[in-house]
Parts: sequence; C-alpha cells; structure tokens
Amino acid sequence: MLELVIVVALGSLIVIATALALKNAVKVWVNTSGRDLALREIFKAQAALQRDLATASAQPNHLQIINSPASLGGGADGHCLHWLSAVNGTTSEFHTLNDGSGQPYFFRNIFYYVTVPTDYSTLFSSTCVGGNEGGFDYNCPFKILVRGEEDQNPTFNPSHSGSQDVLLPGIAALLVRPTGFPRTTARKTVAINLLSLQATRNNKEISIDLRAVSIPDARRRSALGTTSYREGGFTVRSRFSVFLRN
Repeated sequence: MLELVIVVALGSLIVIATALALKNAVKVWVNTSGRDLALREIFKAQAALQRDLATASAQPNHLQIINSPASLGGGADGHCLHWLSAVNGTTSEFHTLNDGSGQPYFFRNIFYYVTVPTDYSTLFSSTCVGGNEGGFDYNCPFKILVRGEEDQNPTFNPSHSGSQDVLLPGIAALLVRPTGFPRTTARKTVAINLLSLQATRNNKEISIDLRAVSIPDARRRSALGTTSYREGGFTVRSRFSVFLRN
C-alpha cells in the first residue's frame, strides 16, 4: 500500500509539472506569435513606404503630411503621406521630361493613410473606443494601411511639363474608411492590425514611426480597444527614415 501511495504521489507530481510546463510553453508561444504577427505587418508597411517614397519629389509643394480622419470619434487615426510620383505603377518605369533636362515627369498622386474599416468589428471580432492622446488615437489596434493612387491629369505627355499632376487639393475627402480590405490599384490594403503611423519631414528626410500591438497578449491581459497602447509591453514599434532623391 505504501509503495502504491508513493507511486501515485510521484505520478501526480509529474502530471502537475508537465501541465505547468505546457502552460508556460503555450504562454510563450502566444506572446511570441503575437509579436511576430505584429512585426510582419509593420515590415510589410515599411517595405511599401520605402519603395514608393524613394522616388518621391523633394520639392516642398510636391509632398505633404496631414492627419488621417478620426474613424472612431477620438483623435486622428494617424498621418497621411501624400506626394507626386513619376513611376508607372504597372511597368515600374521612371518617367522623365522629354526636354533633355532629366527632370521627373510627375503624373500620379500617391497617398498612404491608416484607417479603421467600417466593418472592423466583424473582420477582427473586436470593438474599439476612440481615444485621444496628443491628437491621435492609440486605442484601436485594428487599423489598416491603405495605398491610394489618383491621376489628376489623364493626359500623359512627357513633352509638355504643363501636363504634369500637382498635389490634389482636398485630399482629406479621399481618405475614406473602406468596407473590408480594398485590393484595387486605386485603393490597396498594404498592412493590417496597425496601431498608428506617424511621419515628420526634415528637408529630404522623411522619418516614419509605425506601431502595432501583440493582439493575443493584449487581449488576454487588458481591455482590448479601450485603453492606450502608445507605449507598453504589448506594443511593437519600428522607426526608420527615407531620403527623397528627386
């Protein structure tokens, strides 16, 4: 009987130790996978911005940074970057004026902005309360980065500089909240599950701050969507610069 009691006790200890080890392993996996997913979306956004901005014009009236609209009634969703492009989106060809100057021929408006889809609660199975911290919302980690493209002057004539595009006035009216994830040339989803996009300009340098949240970890430990994730252990961040060449 004594031997049986000892065996049962040892077996119970082994089961308990194994359960605790598994619990800790699952916890580590959830935290790691959540951060990996957040980093993946940030890197997708960063790669797209670096690629497009590298050929943007450095002239002051060829690029602007404005606030994206406030989707949830709090602060702005983030910043919108809006500039002129001389790159053909289909062929990736860089166009110049035919006057021998080698100057870019700008014929497209490109803009990136973060927003919350109208059906985000269905897409992400969560809801958010719009926050306002320094004029921006850091509560909702379900923002998407949208790349927009507009051709203001459809006459393509590199021999005539007057046929070039200028920055579209009233760009804020085009920064609409989509339903779902847009996937057309005019509006394309670049990344999802972002918290914010902030940008500043210093001459030819554009500094960008992208943030996302480890959602599984945040969901387990906090009231997801109702508190600020501007800083903290759940927040993943990438800061980088792009230098304008044209």
